[in-house]
Amino acid sequence: MQNKVVVPGKVKKESNKKYKIEKDKSSESDVTVELTGDGDYQVEKLSVDGLPTNMIDGNPIRWFNNFAIKKNGQYINEIFFVTIPDPGKSRVVIFDGNGNPYYYTGEVIKNTIELTDGDPAGGFSP
Repeated sequence: MQNKVVVPGKVKKESNKKYKIEKDKSSESDVTVELTGDGDYQVEKLSVDGLPTNMIDGNPIRWFNNFAIKKNGQYINEIFFVTIPDPGKSRVVIFDGNGNPYYYTGEVIKNTIELTDGDPAGGFSP
């Protein structure tokens, strides 16, 4: 189980609903989060250390970012969009903190995915 370690100074607020979450390690990539709801959000960059290294099927995972979005101190459960690096031929992997990583089943449109869990990590496999 991953310890949620906040990496300070890596979240840049671009507007009330748009945030850039910068990479911490050279193996990571910057992502942009666009929120759809209203309110005051707290966005944190989290370390990728301690995240699973393989899918249940054995395929390796390359984590590109890990972050948390909260409103009123609670992880959100509302639609938001994340612009990710180009996955190429790799499958997008999501880890929502509730169990095992899973292959993202939604569409990737212009390198953007739609999520609802405010505590995701994103990666590629293989």
